[in-house]
Amino acid sequence: QEMKTILYATDLAEQSVSTLRYAHDLSNSMGANLIVFHSYDVPPIRAAVLRPYEQIEYHIIEEQKEVVKSFCINHLGDDIDLEKLKIVVVCNDSVLNGIIEISKELEPDLVLIGRKDKHTERGMFAGDIGQGVLKRLTCQIMIVPSHPNGSLLKNILYATDFEEADISAVENLIPIAAKVNAKIHFVHVTTEKQYKGTDQMEWFKEMLTQRVDYKNLEFKVIFSENIEEKLKGYSELIHADLVALLYREEKGFFQNLFNKSLVKKLDNQIDIPLLSFTK
Repeated sequence: QEMKTILYATDLAEQSVSTLRYAHDLSNSMGANLIVFHSYDVPPIRAAVLRPYEQIEYHIIEEQKEVVKSFCINHLGDDIDLEKLKIVVVCNDSVLNGIIEISKELEPDLVLIGRKDKHTERGMFAGDIGQGVLKRLTCQIMIVPSHPNGSLLKNILYATDFEEADISAVENLIPIAAKVNAKIHFVHVTTEKQYKGTDQMEWFKEMLTQRVDYKNLEFKVIFSENIEEKLKGYSELIHADLVALLYREEKGFFQNLFNKSLVKKLDNQIDIPLLSFTK
């Protein structure tokens, strides 16, 4: 499925400027429209105010739109294409709920949020938003570090557990890679006791090539007890610009290593964008 719309949620902080630029560059690379979304909380309105609340709310929304528009123009400069840029603001005392509600209403192909410094209060808050979005939305979710480095999508690392749902996720990943002719590196990390890993990768490769028509692929099995550490090391080895994986909720021996806890660990440890697909 071709990516037509990207929704980027911003708090308009200076630390989010590089993420705004990343979202803008990604939308241009994909030929997609960019929705810049901002959720704000209105302070209590005094009873002495005579204007109707709806009128006050309308003016606040228009003011907020201008603030977001100025933020985009100031930091994107001449690169900005206002015809492909849509600004949406909502009043919601919960940033997470604001993102969820607008995503369900607009149905973007990808929701992109920035990852903040995990050692700050703001970073902890942003992390909670990321996990909340993963749990409650079914579209593709991309979590981008505060200062994304390197080129935009030349090498994509896809961490697989050989599930049928992985094939479906890759079918959605292929159009993204094809737009920029990115190489997709499929990696499975397994313990040495799971000696069938190589055979499973061959099965996965065969199933995948039957379903998708894309040649720029590579497959590798890595033996290790520490999944996230090996994925991080391998992402650095291949100079990955993006790590993609399936978001899992199931319980089980391997699933416990490869479910949402892995997404959270990778989000904290790997300083490149993380793309998550849901089953």
